[in-house]
Amino acid sequence: MLDKNPLMIDLDIDQWSKLHNEFLLGVREKKRITLIHEKGKVLNISHSHNESINRPISIVVDPQRDAKELFEANKESTELVIILDRGSVETYYDEVQSAWTAEEDLDHYMYRMYSKLDCYYPGIVTYPGPASRQLGLQWLLPGKPSFLEIESLINNFVEKSTVVTLAVFEDSTKLWTSLILGFNEKKKISLITSVKQGLIEKDWRNEYSKISNWVKNNYWKIGLGIYMSKETYQEISQCKDCGYKFKQLCSDNTIIVYPSNNNLDTLIAKYKLHELS
Repeated sequence: MLDKNPLMIDLDIDQWSKLHNEFLLGVREKKRITLIHEKGKVLNISHSHNESINRPISIVVDPQRDAKELFEANKESTELVIILDRGSVETYYDEVQSAWTAEEDLDHYMYRMYSKLDCYYPGIVTYPGPASRQLGLQWLLPGKPSFLEIESLINNFVEKSTVVTLAVFEDSTKLWTSLILGFNEKKKISLITSVKQGLIEKDWRNEYSKISNWVKNNYWKIGLGIYMSKETYQEISQCKDCGYKFKQLCSDNTIIVYPSNNNLDTLIAKYKLHELS
């Protein structure tokens, strides 16, 4: 998805911070117990936030069971337990580092790198698991889609050499967060930036086209623009079927899509027909 040299410019720090907090979660942010052992003998056990560890162990017998028991004994202060066999970790890093090539997209390499963690079970164990969904940097997008699902959405709904704009408002005029992604002729992300604060003067519902015009004048053709309130975004985030909810909210204009494209229009039209049947 990412171009080899994506351009990141004019990011609004406040908007970017909120976007990061909503969409991304790193393992370093989690309260975690990490245990390193060698063929069962514990070499080190520690808590990331210097909390005391209840019922620590000195021998790893069953990594999955031991991880679960450590988690249950410390769940008031712990979000994640990691049990690592030193030999397995060394072999894992040797494999993933030697597998990288300069021709491969970095995001594809990172996806393979973290997917490979599960191949090293029970040498690399997390609880709750699996390790590939806990370690590294995880996306917190509504519905928690996988990397491959996001790539499929881009292929299906994003046009080549266009910009996709997302704008979320905390009141009638002020942006809560926004994201502008420019896709090149190979549908790789080559531009990352934010919408300029202050474009909306009275009500975003009546003035959203100002953002589309600003994007078009400052970057290039806007292929898709999605506008909503903070409350609407949170409603989608908390919904079990966020894809269905998104189509519903687009259908009743709670979410405004401007401009749209044929593929997205067809998807929303199918929702409307389903509701009528």
